[in-house]
Amino acid sequence: MILDVAFSRRDLPHRSASGRAAVIIDIIRASTTITMALHHGCTGIVPVRTLGEARARALTLGDGVLLAGERRAARVAGFDLGNSPAEYSRQHVQGKTIVLTTTNGTRAFQAAHSARAVIACAFLNVSAAARWLGRAGLDVLIVCAGRHSRFSLEDAVGAGILVDRLLGVVDHAVALGDAARAAHLLYSAHRSDLLGMLQGCEWGQGIVREGFGADLEICAQVDITDAVPVMRDGHLVAERA
Repeated sequence: MILDVAFSRRDLPHRSASGRAAVIIDIIRASTTITMALHHGCTGIVPVRTLGEARARALTLGDGVLLAGERRAARVAGFDLGNSPAEYSRQHVQGKTIVLTTTNGTRAFQAAHSARAVIACAFLNVSAAARWLGRAGLDVLIVCAGRHSRFSLEDAVGAGILVDRLLGVVDHAVALGDAARAAHLLYSAHRSDLLGMLQGCEWGQGIVREGFGADLEICAQVDITDAVPVMRDGHLVAERA
């Protein structure tokens, strides 16, 4: 297995996802929110790029659809949900299909369209994601959503913890690209205080200023679910690992 990391979606042209399993990581907050929604019984999540796409797609899906998304961290006016994982309780999302658009995370799913398989990973489900990837037997490209197509510390640390878990579950040779090695080192530097890392990174501080600081406590939780969001026919659905 070859493991590589794209530190933002703009890095993808230099690290092709074709034929690989692409893992989308947006720790603050999209991949955390997606994982939480599926953990709580959401039937599927449709990630889209723009507000117009979200509204149009929701109309095609009929009853039982929730429209969700954020711009500048806040819920979009007229939408049912924002991008705070705290909003995605079982009471709100069980049995629902969600159309989701976010500033960074959902765009990364579109950028990895050429991959053979696409999943989402957060701290919440990192060990389950590693087990799923180990069974898939594909080379892996971890795609950090980043922020406005730039490097973000929290996503790089998210990539690093996934590398760490994969090294622990894969029973055959694993080759790490330099970016994967760098991500693993970043995780090693922050593994004892993931919440502190989230509170101290640029976007973590921004989320606090926007009034969503409590979300970071959810984003920092590790291995609370075995749900792995897997892309099937344009929907992210839960597979257990």
